[in-house]
Amino acid sequence: MAAATSSRRRSRDSATASPLESLPPATLDEILSHLPFRDAARTSVLSRAWRRRWETVPYRFLDWPLGMPADAIDHVLAHCAQPVHEFRHPHVPVPDFGRCDHWLLRLAAVGVRFDWSNIIGIDEEVVTFPRIHMLHSCIFSCRQIATLDLVGCDIPAPPPCFVRLPSLTTLTLSKVGFPQGVKGLEALISLRTLQLEELSIPAVQVDGGRVYEQWVINAPNLQRLHIISMYYYGWHFSGLPFLEVADMSGLGSRYHVNDRDFLNLISGLDQARELKLSIPFTWNNALKGLPPSFENLKCLSLQTQLPFPASIFNILCVVKNAPKLEVLEIELMVYVNTLMEVGIDFLYGQCAADLFSNLTNVRMKGVICERNEMLFIELVLSKARQLEAFDVCLSRDCSRSVEDALAEVAQYGRASPGANATIRHN
Repeated sequence: MAAATSSRRRSRDSATASPLESLPPATLDEILSHLPFRDAARTSVLSRAWRRRWETVPYRFLDWPLGMPADAIDHVLAHCAQPVHEFRHPHVPVPDFGRCDHWLLRLAAVGVRFDWSNIIGIDEEVVTFPRIHMLHSCIFSCRQIATLDLVGCDIPAPPPCFVRLPSLTTLTLSKVGFPQGVKGLEALISLRTLQLEELSIPAVQVDGGRVYEQWVINAPNLQRLHIISMYYYGWHFSGLPFLEVADMSGLGSRYHVNDRDFLNLISGLDQARELKLSIPFTWNNALKGLPPSFENLKCLSLQTQLPFPASIFNILCVVKNAPKLEVLEIELMVYVNTLMEVGIDFLYGQCAADLFSNLTNVRMKGVICERNEMLFIELVLSKARQLEAFDVCLSRDCSRSVEDALAEVAQYGRASPGANATIRHN
């Protein structure tokens, strides 16, 4: 009876496998490579010939679901003999921190070609503790990585022989620390996309104060840059001829970046087509001396305050150096009640005849209709000859009605007869 059952099972396996095995081996491997790895591993039951086929296929996706046992990941990686295209893990629990080193070593050994991301997620509760995991230094030997996305971990100092990751085009670091400093990571030559969010970099003592070591990110192929950080960590940018979008709206505070560093930082973004900035609150003209080289800038988004003449001056510093600017967006932040009104003569004295010459759309958000804000609105309307739309969104703290504000704006002269000014509540 047992022999008959075994014979029937072999016949069934043979019948199942034969149509598949009639396909060319390259086609079979291509089919397997597109299956989720768990489904690919299950093909080992089809027949004896299929028992280990899945182990020799280069998988595109090793995307581990939440709660996947680390032993299962160890087993799959131990049997992978071909390069992996993507390794993704959304959450590594504390007891498995040490497994990360083993996984990185194995991926480096078989050759990892990341088309998407390598995510190591840490529980939010753990982020506040010093037990955050330090990645193994073999991460620097994965020379075929194209996209690297790390969340909630520490990165060691690169080895002395490290030059760069030549295939890396997209780098995203969130809640990532550099306890040994960032020396050696400046040259990110191949990067096209860089996002830095809430990093942790140690400060150094200089003349009794804590400062961050200055480091220049040299990424001549960079196209998209996004920084979200409450603190300025000493970075600068050099030689970004293909920069399209630079979003620095998450950086900038009177407590965390001085005027000189902010000016140097923004100067390195002068080739951007689209620029988003949070201008630090300052009594000074922080952007005085900004080089006139924002020749490609088409869209400018600013987060700022207008309580002092310097605030408007800083806006005009960028606009003056952007002759092709078409879209201007300004989000006004809450500030203290102290107000130094800008003089109308001073304001118009800062403006060349061709200021706002290509501006077509302006949007202001968070307006409370204080004097400096209304003067700025008047200035733009009187100078922008190509203006099509000026949209003003009043803050909840604005005491004036929409009708009252519209009545005042209606009295302003307009360089563009077709300019449509609208005022509304948030």
